[in-house]
Amino acid sequence: MSRRTRRPAASSTSTRSGAPADGASRQPVTVTFLGGLGDVGRNCTVVESGGKLLVIDFGVMFPDPAIMPGVQQVLPDMGWLNSRARDVVGLVVTHGHEDHLGGVPHFLRNIEVPLYGSALSMALAEHKVTEARLTDRTSFHVIGDGERRKIGPFDVEALPITHSVPQSLCIVLHTPAGALVHTGDFKIDESPVDGRLTDLDRLRALGTEGIALLMADSTNADRPGRSASETEIGATLRRLFTQRPDRRLIVSCFASHLHRVQQICDAVIEQGRAVVPVGRSMVNNVRIARQLGVLDVPERSLFGVEQLDRFDPSEVCIVCTGSQGEPNAALSLIAHGNHPEIGVGPDDTVVLSSHPIPGNERSVFRMVSGLARRGAEVIHDGHELVHTSGHAQRDELRELHKACRPRWFVPIEGEFHMLARHAQLARELGMKAKRVLTLTDGAQITLKGPELQVRAGVPAPYHYVDGTLDDPDAEVIAERLALTAGFVHVTVVLDGRGRLAAPPDIASRGWLDVTKHADVVEALSDEIAQRVERTVKPARKRPDPDEVERIVRRATGSFVGTRTRRRPAISATVLSLA
Repeated sequence: MSRRTRRPAASSTSTRSGAPADGASRQPVTVTFLGGLGDVGRNCTVVESGGKLLVIDFGVMFPDPAIMPGVQQVLPDMGWLNSRARDVVGLVVTHGHEDHLGGVPHFLRNIEVPLYGSALSMALAEHKVTEARLTDRTSFHVIGDGERRKIGPFDVEALPITHSVPQSLCIVLHTPAGALVHTGDFKIDESPVDGRLTDLDRLRALGTEGIALLMADSTNADRPGRSASETEIGATLRRLFTQRPDRRLIVSCFASHLHRVQQICDAVIEQGRAVVPVGRSMVNNVRIARQLGVLDVPERSLFGVEQLDRFDPSEVCIVCTGSQGEPNAALSLIAHGNHPEIGVGPDDTVVLSSHPIPGNERSVFRMVSGLARRGAEVIHDGHELVHTSGHAQRDELRELHKACRPRWFVPIEGEFHMLARHAQLARELGMKAKRVLTLTDGAQITLKGPELQVRAGVPAPYHYVDGTLDDPDAEVIAERLALTAGFVHVTVVLDGRGRLAAPPDIASRGWLDVTKHADVVEALSDEIAQRVERTVKPARKRPDPDEVERIVRRATGSFVGTRTRRRPAISATVLSLA
């Protein structure tokens, strides 16, 4: 059975100072960044103190199929962590999004540790861990807002912070080198759906006491102004739904975006509609959130997808996954006519209550076109305010920096240009350039007293997950990419004297249409024959088949590249007759 515990809030006798104790300030604290510095996703930060390691987040990144064919997930590499497995005392989850939580089962297969986070984060983690049959390798520990917890040698404080998933936490580590602040993903929403505000007062107090290092979300560091409040989206959705009383509604968003799900449900239930969650993660998250009281949706308004036929279009709202165009998610299957229970047509309005994650744009708009071809009305954030970001924009980032006033700053969680823009903002606010560090995955920094040292770092390559197999290496991915351009295979047969017994045979897939371009195939065969004859003729001894194979591959590659401007995979077989 899984183990879930909740410790009482920190007692009033615990210190609230972020300053290191006397004599402890010279003890080093090292931070290692294993993911999230250069990509949107696979976030992972590791803090070391007293020879022990505390991991903050272990998330996934969704691959770009154009450059990672066949890959289902990309994770932080665990090579360095595995070498220090005995030193890991816990994994703290900042919030319930996949790019921070999704890799936890993989982590637990390698390292057995307790998990810490908010009630919702722990419930989502427990569901994943249970599905993976790994509950015997961990325990689940709920940390409340404002609570402090000892995890090994680490004094961990959890502050409420607003984001697009409920119960997100800002993690403060009180260390011998001073307070370290890790925001996780955040925005500063002044009117959140649940009324739970970012604890800026506590951050200001910590800033006054002295924050040694701030590590802050950079995803929207390019965007001026402030992100819209989540409650503004609810008002838009209510208006759009009211204007379409006779149409079936299909609304897609992240399954973990439970504030959005709440507002969708509130709006359609007011109209007397039934709510039908569709998609495995949506069904599971709605169930978990209702059990925790995070989502307030009456049982009488919820129906399964198998009950859709009971309702007229005007009586139902489908809330589904797939807003990012994921091939096997519900909305993608609906758009391409592959969902076993839901079709789409002229009586449907589809709302994408999301914005494409960088790199997903092509998949999302291919899905939108599929829905439009089937006659559905499609509304997305290019038309209406149906989505707001969960990430702080530049004015909100300024507010964070002014509250924290850190000695050192490392922008995290974003593509490199986002990190660079966040670093620029910190310098604009008066931080000295040498105290603002724009780093990449694998970087390590050590704080000792008031000083910071950038170390050589550790390897942090992509860790690919592919079906039931784990970690195909970069060479396998490169081979798959080569195969997307097709392949050409040449078979050469040598007679007893080592000369061509027949013209080279050309076989190809995905290179060109051999019936339309038979002349090109014939020219390639002639070119290979001439190269082989030139090599074999002067030789006094029987040619080495391996050498002939290399000649065939070079000749084929040169011809194909010059004649067709294509780069298919090329292979060759040389057969020798006795």
